Amino acid sequence: MSAEPAGLHFSVLGPLMVTREGARLDLGGARVKALVATLLIAQGKMVTTDRIVDAVWGEQAPNSGMVTLYSYISKLRKVLEPDRPPRTATGLLDRQGPGYVLRVRPESVDSERFAALAERGARLLSDDPAAAAESLATALGLWRGPAYADLGGSDVASAEIARLENARLAARQDHAAARLAMGAAVQAVGELESLVREHPLAERSWELLALALYRNGQQGDALATLRAARERLIEELGVDPGPSLRAMEAAVLRQDPALDLRAPKEAATVTEPAEPREPARPRLPAPLTRLIGRDAAVGAVKDLLAADRLVTITGPGGTGKSRMALEIAREHPDGDGPWLALLADVTDAGLLPATVGAAMGTAITGSTDHLAASIGDRETLLVLDNCEHLVDAVAPLAETLLSRCPGLRLLATSREPLGVAGETTWDLPPLDPGGAAVELFLERSLAVRPDRRPRHDERELISRICRELDGLPLAIELAAAQTRVLSLEQIADGLHDRFALLATGPRTAPARHRSLEAAIASSVRLLTSPERELLGCLSLFEGGFDLEAAERVAGPPAVTHRLGGLVAKSLVTVDGSAVPRRYRMLETIRQYALRTLSGDERARWAGRHLAWAVELAETAGRRLRTFDGELWLRRLRHEQANTRAALGHALATGDGDSALRIASALSWFWYRNGDVHEGIARLSEALDRAGADHPARGQALIGRALLRYLAGDPFAGNDDVELALRQAEAIGEVEVMARALPYRAYFLQLSGDPSQAQLALTEGWTHVRAAGLTWVEAELMMVRGQITRVAGDPLLAAGQLVQAADIAQACGHDWAYCSSGWIGAKVAMDLGDAGRAVQQAARLVVHLDRMQDMTSWLACAHVLAGALGMAGRAVDGAVLLGTVSAIGSRMGYSPELMDPLDGPRNVAAVRATLSPEAYDEATAMGASLTKEDATAMARRLIVTAPGDDGRRTVLRHDRS
Repeated sequence: MSAEPAGLHFSVLGPLMVTREGARLDLGGARVKALVATLLIAQGKMVTTDRIVDAVWGEQAPNSGMVTLYSYISKLRKVLEPDRPPRTATGLLDRQGPGYVLRVRPESVDSERFAALAERGARLLSDDPAAAAESLATALGLWRGPAYADLGGSDVASAEIARLENARLAARQDHAAARLAMGAAVQAVGELESLVREHPLAERSWELLALALYRNGQQGDALATLRAARERLIEELGVDPGPSLRAMEAAVLRQDPALDLRAPKEAATVTEPAEPREPARPRLPAPLTRLIGRDAAVGAVKDLLAADRLVTITGPGGTGKSRMALEIAREHPDGDGPWLALLADVTDAGLLPATVGAAMGTAITGSTDHLAASIGDRETLLVLDNCEHLVDAVAPLAETLLSRCPGLRLLATSREPLGVAGETTWDLPPLDPGGAAVELFLERSLAVRPDRRPRHDERELISRICRELDGLPLAIELAAAQTRVLSLEQIADGLHDRFALLATGPRTAPARHRSLEAAIASSVRLLTSPERELLGCLSLFEGGFDLEAAERVAGPPAVTHRLGGLVAKSLVTVDGSAVPRRYRMLETIRQYALRTLSGDERARWAGRHLAWAVELAETAGRRLRTFDGELWLRRLRHEQANTRAALGHALATGDGDSALRIASALSWFWYRNGDVHEGIARLSEALDRAGADHPARGQALIGRALLRYLAGDPFAGNDDVELALRQAEAIGEVEVMARALPYRAYFLQLSGDPSQAQLALTEGWTHVRAAGLTWVEAELMMVRGQITRVAGDPLLAAGQLVQAADIAQACGHDWAYCSSGWIGAKVAMDLGDAGRAVQQAARLVVHLDRMQDMTSWLACAHVLAGALGMAGRAVDGAVLLGTVSAIGSRMGYSPELMDPLDGPRNVAAVRATLSPEAYDEATAMGASLTKEDATAMARRLIVTAPGDDGRRTVLRHDRS
């Protein structure tokens, strides 16, 4: 669906031009036009920012290319959508994933209107040449010159220009053919002579010119034209004319009557004799609605069916398998069929051969052997729809038919594969919740409320509804039907009980499709008892799981076989790209499985799920500051929905012990992932519910202290550290004291008390050595460098920070390594070395993007912005500040508040040379960037020397 403003038209058949209500819009220079062309050529599909930069600048992309691109985007939006509200999520020119999309109605682009008119003309050519000529003339009249005339010298549109020019040539040929069919041979001659001069290697133009001359009584000229065509082809390509030109030459020589003008219905060709007329094809059910969002899937399955004789479309109930199979069958080239056997209502496997035979119009047959004999050598397609409940009977039938009927192809739909040798399966995915699913919802809701078109700002809510419904077409159609009586907000709110909300489908639909619950229930009924039990167990997992997690929660017997059954029956999906592989249930299926559990069953599985989550969190907590910390960060992100659910369950049931164990173990993950306010709230709740002597209390207080520091409240953070130290001293917890003292020192220096900070450092060394924690030693050394810097000795601080980084690197504590580099970049700024600061911070930003450490990435990007301001690149710095502010605000984290000593300096360095208006414009531009965009900016800033791969992040300072 397009969000294009009314009256906006794009013209590319000539110089690129955009008009509104007939008035031409000023797009700007060639690079902005290249941007528009790149997005238009994509025809509503997303184009990555890297691809756009390559298209606009080629190999000459500047370091500030991304910033300039966003400037172009911002200005272009103002030109194309002057009335678009600020920060609107969807519009004409939108951010989508790693790139941009231009949503334009096809009829608003002259090349699309040309294609539609030309296609119509070609279709009418044989039956109504006058109408064909009119349509083709209108199409050709849209051209104002060569396509993308003002971009022809660049590579931006070269492939699209070639495609359009070829389409223009075909339309001109069709127009000439239409005039010939109307008896206007004289006029056609002039038109075709121009064509052969412009396109001397296009054989059809020569053929039509010879025919025009012949019908004009110029047989000799016609033969001379054909000889000229032959000579030109041999001279330039070294090939003889094709069969059509040769057939025309022979027909002219023998004055074939087929060349004479006839009425349109009697028009003959001079090619091969006409094929015998195909027998009437069987009638497939005509579609009552448009198939939406399945073009790629239809094409893929058609390709599979061309290569393989048995293709099965699989997927859970409600994904649209039957609808897609019918679409494929309708388009299948088949002189005998295709044939459709509806198996949903067949409950007796013994009736299967007779049902299929009746569908194919064969004699009544009672066995598979008789059915195979009746099909024989016929080359045809047979669709077996809804096989899942008869899969044990359909499989041998399919195998027999394929082995004995060499011309037969089978297209099956089933919730699980047939399991036959030679079978190819295509798992039909749900619709994209942000694209095709929204389009489906809009179209179906308009069918029940033609007077109510959703507003522009309601698309995001519709997308959320579609996402909640897993992109399942059946669920989306049922939800859209509710717009007759409910608002979008009411539908969204009602999805907490989706089965009650979506309980009324079309009266004529099969029973399994009249409600969402019926669709899922029909799948679950096919499960064995062990599979059904496992489905209930796995319904406790939110956001997916891996095999190890499923085994730990489900317990014996072995999970693999039962899980394979759930996957085969389309109730569990597999992420084949993940290592190890991850599995998930669509939320609709998960909710159904949950509601079928008894109270005792749910409590049992929830308890086992909680025990697994506690063990996972505590293992991760021990590993996050080691060499495999990155792997554990990634694993906790995968399992975040599960750990949230388990922690919520522990808090809701009063299990303070489990709650504090999970929360304290996750505190460092929350810190690095940027889950600031979630972490503070969960730790506070868990501390309130756990006993005062709980062994994880000290670790939980330190974790909350660090999160409060990130939230811009170091004083509250220091209070937590002091409380943890008092409790640890009382019971002699050396490890807690060792971990807390570096943070006490850091908070003290933030409060402007470096002497007390030094005392805390000294005390810290004693406990760190006693605890034997190397990673804490790295943090302590890092804090020492910061305190030395604040005390006024940046060169000494630089050396101490390098020491800290070396210790951190040796023990795998990547956060301490990067934090030492972060402070090191600020030391470079203290020394006035803006270039070194830019290099240090840029490398850290790139490194941390790979680590996916959100808070550290934002802190380093903030310093990079300040360094750019100091280096005379204030606009780039302001753009980066805008990105940091936008991303940080969504997380509840501000590097400027977190870093009260240096954060304001970064902002001041950027503001110093910019007017308030320029600063506001640049930060607004940066707010539209993604983390990946900003990282690409940083990557372009890195300058490498021989032997430097650009990855070293701690740069050593010379003391000279």
